[in-house]
Amino acid sequence: MHTACKALFLVLLISLALFTVAFGTPVLSMFTSAKVLGWVGCSSAGFDTPAIRCNYSGGGAVSERFGPLSYWFTTLLAPYFLVKHFWDVLLGWLALTLVFGGLAAFSSGKPGQKKSIAWPDTRPET
Repeated sequence: MHTACKALFLVLLISLALFTVAFGTPVLSMFTSAKVLGWVGCSSAGFDTPAIRCNYSGGGAVSERFGPLSYWFTTLLAPYFLVKHFWDVLLGWLALTLVFGGLAAFSSGKPGQKKSIAWPDTRPET
Protein backbone atom coordinates (compact mmCIF):
# COMPACT_ATOMS: atom_id res chain seq x y z
CA MET A 1 0.00 0.00 0.00
CA HIS A 2 2.82 2.37 0.90
CA THR A 3 4.64 1.84 -2.40
CA ALA A 4 1.49 2.20 -4.49
CA CYS A 5 0.46 5.42 -2.71
CA LYS A 6 3.95 6.84 -3.06
CA ALA A 7 4.06 5.96 -6.76
CA LEU A 8 0.61 7.46 -7.39
CA PHE A 9 1.60 10.59 -5.46
CA LEU A 10 4.72 11.04 -7.59
CA VAL A 11 2.86 10.38 -10.86
CA LEU A 12 0.11 12.85 -9.94
CA LEU A 13 2.58 15.50 -8.79
CA ILE A 14 4.79 15.27 -11.87
CA SER A 15 1.83 15.20 -14.27
CA LEU A 16 0.24 18.21 -12.52
CA ALA A 17 3.49 20.13 -12.86
CA LEU A 18 3.83 19.19 -16.53
CA PHE A 19 0.20 20.15 -17.25
CA THR A 20 0.56 23.56 -15.64
CA VAL A 21 3.83 24.23 -17.44
CA ALA A 22 2.48 23.05 -20.81
CA PHE A 23 -0.74 25.07 -20.62
CA GLY A 24 0.24 27.90 -18.29
CA THR A 25 3.42 29.10 -19.99
CA PRO A 26 2.57 32.00 -22.31
CA VAL A 27 3.98 30.96 -25.70
CA LEU A 28 4.08 27.21 -25.12
CA SER A 29 0.36 27.08 -24.27
CA MET A 30 -0.58 28.31 -27.74
CA PHE A 31 1.17 25.38 -29.41
CA THR A 32 0.13 22.68 -26.93
CA SER A 33 -3.54 23.70 -26.93
CA ALA A 34 -3.56 23.81 -30.73
CA LYS A 35 -2.12 20.29 -30.72
CA VAL A 36 -4.85 19.07 -28.33
CA LEU A 37 -7.51 20.67 -30.51
CA GLY A 38 -6.01 18.95 -33.54
CA TRP A 39 -6.10 15.57 -31.76
CA VAL A 40 -9.83 15.84 -31.14
CA GLY A 41 -10.57 16.95 -34.70
CA CYS A 42 -10.94 20.69 -34.23
CA SER A 43 -9.19 23.34 -36.28
CA SER A 44 -7.56 26.00 -34.15
CA ALA A 45 -8.17 29.68 -34.78
CA GLY A 46 -5.66 31.73 -36.71
CA PHE A 47 -5.33 34.85 -38.79
CA ASP A 48 -7.56 33.58 -41.57
CA THR A 49 -10.08 31.63 -39.42
CA PRO A 50 -11.20 33.58 -36.36
CA ALA A 51 -13.25 30.72 -34.90
CA ILE A 52 -12.49 27.19 -33.83
CA ARG A 53 -14.31 24.61 -35.92
CA CYS A 54 -14.90 21.04 -34.80
CA ASN A 55 -15.85 18.12 -37.02
CA TYR A 56 -18.20 16.57 -34.49
CA SER A 57 -20.41 17.73 -31.64
CA GLY A 58 -18.18 16.35 -28.85
CA GLY A 59 -15.37 18.75 -29.73
CA GLY A 60 -17.29 21.68 -28.31
CA ALA A 61 -16.48 20.75 -24.71
CA VAL A 62 -12.79 20.49 -25.52
CA SER A 63 -12.76 23.67 -27.58
CA GLU A 64 -14.39 25.64 -24.75
CA ARG A 65 -11.47 24.85 -22.44
CA PHE A 66 -8.52 24.77 -24.82
CA GLY A 67 -9.80 27.34 -27.31
CA PRO A 68 -8.82 30.53 -25.44
CA LEU A 69 -5.33 29.14 -24.91
CA SER A 70 -4.82 28.62 -28.65
CA TYR A 71 -5.45 32.20 -29.80
CA TRP A 72 -2.30 34.11 -30.68
CA PHE A 73 -3.51 37.36 -29.07
CA THR A 74 -4.24 35.75 -25.68
CA THR A 75 -0.99 33.86 -25.41
CA LEU A 76 0.46 36.23 -22.81
CA LEU A 77 -2.59 35.66 -20.59
CA ALA A 78 -2.12 31.87 -20.52
CA PRO A 79 -1.85 31.58 -16.70
CA TYR A 80 -5.10 33.51 -16.31
CA PHE A 81 -6.96 31.39 -18.87
CA LEU A 82 -5.52 28.20 -17.37
CA VAL A 83 -6.96 29.04 -13.97
CA LYS A 84 -10.20 30.39 -15.46
CA HIS A 85 -11.01 27.35 -17.59
CA PHE A 86 -9.32 24.55 -15.63
CA TRP A 87 -9.80 25.57 -11.98
CA ASP A 88 -11.99 22.55 -11.27
CA VAL A 89 -9.59 20.11 -12.91
CA LEU A 90 -6.60 21.63 -11.13
CA LEU A 91 -8.40 21.60 -7.78
CA GLY A 92 -9.41 17.95 -8.13
CA TRP A 93 -5.93 17.01 -9.31
CA LEU A 94 -4.37 18.79 -6.34
CA ALA A 95 -6.81 17.10 -3.93
CA LEU A 96 -5.93 13.65 -5.28
CA THR A 97 -2.25 14.47 -5.04
CA LEU A 98 -2.64 15.53 -1.41
CA VAL A 99 -4.71 12.45 -0.54
CA PHE A 100 -2.16 10.03 -1.95
CA GLY A 101 0.69 12.06 -0.47
CA GLY A 102 -0.95 11.85 2.95
CA LEU A 103 -1.56 8.14 2.58
CA ALA A 104 2.05 7.59 1.57
CA ALA A 105 3.33 9.63 4.51
CA PHE A 106 1.17 8.00 7.17
CA SER A 107 1.28 4.40 6.00
CA SER A 108 4.17 2.26 7.12
CA GLY A 109 6.61 0.64 4.73
CA LYS A 110 6.16 -2.87 6.17
CA PRO A 111 2.73 -4.46 5.80
CA GLY A 112 2.54 -6.15 9.21
CA GLN A 113 3.78 -3.23 11.24
CA LYS A 114 1.69 -0.27 12.33
CA LYS A 115 3.00 3.01 13.60
CA SER A 116 1.97 3.75 17.13
CA ILE A 117 1.64 7.32 18.18
CA ALA A 118 2.48 7.55 21.86
CA TRP A 119 2.51 10.56 24.09
CA PRO A 120 5.88 11.33 25.64
CA ASP A 121 6.28 10.56 29.34
CA THR A 122 6.24 13.94 31.06
CA ARG A 123 5.99 12.70 34.62
CA PRO A 124 8.67 14.07 36.92
CA GLU A 125 11.34 11.63 37.95
CA THR A 126 11.34 10.59 41.63
